[in-house]
Amino acid sequence: MGRSLSETDLATGADRSSAPRRRRPERVTTVVVTRNRRPDVRRSLPEGGGPVVLVDNGSTDGTPDLVRRWRPDVDVVELGEDRGLAVARDIGARRARTAYVAFADDDSWWEPGALDEAARVLDAHPRLAVLAARVSTGPAGDPDPLCALMAASPLGTEADLPGPSVLGFLACGAVVRRSAYVLCGGFDERLACIAEEKLALDLTAAGWGLAYVDGVVAHRRRSGTRAASRSRVREERDRILTASMRRPWPVVARTVAAGMRDRDVGPRAVAAALPELPRALARRQTVPEHVERARRLLDDQSEEGSRHQEQGTPNDQGTPNDRGTPNDRGTAEQSTAEQSTASEQGGPGARSSWHGRNETRDGRVSVVMITHERRAEADVALQRLRALPERPTVVVVDNGCTDGTAQMVRTRHPDVVLLRPEGNLGAVGRNLGTAVSETPYVAFCDDDTWYEPGALSAAADLLDAHPALAVVTASIVVEPKGRLDAICEEMARSPLPRPPGLPGHPLLSFLAGVSVVRRSAFEQVGGFHDRIWLGGEEELLASDLARAGWRMAYVPEIVAHHRASTLRDPHLRRRHGIRNTLWFTWLRRPLFSAVRRTGRLLARLPRDRITALGIAEAVRGLPWVVAERRPVPRDVEAGYRLLEDMQLGTGTRNYVS
Repeated sequence: MGRSLSETDLATGADRSSAPRRRRPERVTTVVVTRNRRPDVRRSLPEGGGPVVLVDNGSTDGTPDLVRRWRPDVDVVELGEDRGLAVARDIGARRARTAYVAFADDDSWWEPGALDEAARVLDAHPRLAVLAARVSTGPAGDPDPLCALMAASPLGTEADLPGPSVLGFLACGAVVRRSAYVLCGGFDERLACIAEEKLALDLTAAGWGLAYVDGVVAHRRRSGTRAASRSRVREERDRILTASMRRPWPVVARTVAAGMRDRDVGPRAVAAALPELPRALARRQTVPEHVERARRLLDDQSEEGSRHQEQGTPNDQGTPNDRGTPNDRGTAEQSTAEQSTASEQGGPGARSSWHGRNETRDGRVSVVMITHERRAEADVALQRLRALPERPTVVVVDNGCTDGTAQMVRTRHPDVVLLRPEGNLGAVGRNLGTAVSETPYVAFCDDDTWYEPGALSAAADLLDAHPALAVVTASIVVEPKGRLDAICEEMARSPLPRPPGLPGHPLLSFLAGVSVVRRSAFEQVGGFHDRIWLGGEEELLASDLARAGWRMAYVPEIVAHHRASTLRDPHLRRRHGIRNTLWFTWLRRPLFSAVRRTGRLLARLPRDRITALGIAEAVRGLPWVVAERRPVPRDVEAGYRLLEDMQLGTGTRNYVS
């Protein structure tokens, strides 16, 4: 993957394995929500299982101070008032910095080792957004009735998910992929009790998967201090609001009518929903038809279960949860007949028609991937790209491969657009791919990188909303260990002034292999320079975008993955990185800054043959560099100066190979 950040990112040729090894970052943050349960909360805080965030909903019993004394490692957030479960969980999840977030209440806790197992499962299944664990309740440890429903889900187990597909979960027994959670808006603050249902609908509509995994276990011992009547009113109110925001109008009417059957709860629930309805309706967006079909099947099942209960027939398919988690209304089930139809249409390995691939395609983004002599890796990357819910058009630029890459693409991925220029064009291959793309936005991808489901649509949404934004750079999860790339921490600390309304963190460069660009801006400045080839190729393009008034941003909630290929020449990459950094400095920095920056760089480079070759190539290019020299304007140069000291002090650049 080509790498560059502002002036001098020689990490294209750097071997960071020589840097001091840091302890592997934790994978899961546990978010615990509490209010006035001081005797219970201690059990809910895991020890040695990763970061913990305690969100206190206005306790008056001294809970926050107790936790600080007992567990100084816990991040305690005091809200000062009871703002509801949804708000508290959302604050905790957004405060987390790990890839995954586990939720717990003050009467629930995770079994030792459960979160490590959840992280392994989520690592292995990149489309999985919510892992719904088995929740053990009561002194005997019996599973919550909802677990039996999820385990028997007629949706079956899809090929890319670790367990039965569901459309609902118990928050106190769920581990979520933080990026998916944030991209879909998290728990809705309007929903005081049952926020899981709307989040599940939004995740499913965006193409994410939710699955029940019986081997991951949480425990729950319900407190006896709950106001049951008040909880039922809030639950029914949330059902009305959720239906108003996501369901067709006839369903909204049926939901209100069903609630009104309970004369004690219904009128109060409707009265409680009315003040929130204007805001809810302002964000009304009905789910796709395939999601609504699954929901209707579930509603029918719920009504059938209610009739059994009224007639005295045992029914274990859902019990109201006094904490506001969904009962049988909160899991999406699909009829066996519909599942069979999907299997007949798609074969044993096909995804169910429940995902509605034709309905989720995002026509705003194409993907352009360049590759050279990495047939196996390109095949894996294409499989991941073609499985994305956005169903983007994929353009592969075969940069002079002789290993059968082109044949592999034709036979295994016949819907991919294949370009075969003469020879290896390096980064200029992206120019060719962009030229044949017909979408307003283009996501660049290397043969060892890929995007998470939903990331492309999220980037397109940002580019739609911000017309001056030319580039959205994703955060990078380094595989197979699943850690955040150190360059992301540097981008997040960008000292550049943030223009009003710009999402994420402002940049003066980007990482091409994990960035989505506005095609019109890219073409306006001419794309990648044909002399740079590869290795910090983004610098020159980024400076020309900045000169033209375009903005670039690092948005950590948009996630890509990078599994660095072993099929690379580290010496060649470092040589080109040195050469290209010098060329950029001489091409675009004002004279004094260019001289100073050159001196600083040369002082830091290893004194070896590779460095000498890189400098010699740069010097040989001086005639064309002088002819094309165009120093950036003062405002852009001011940004480079802000970045320079930070970059030279970072540990992400070790110029060795």
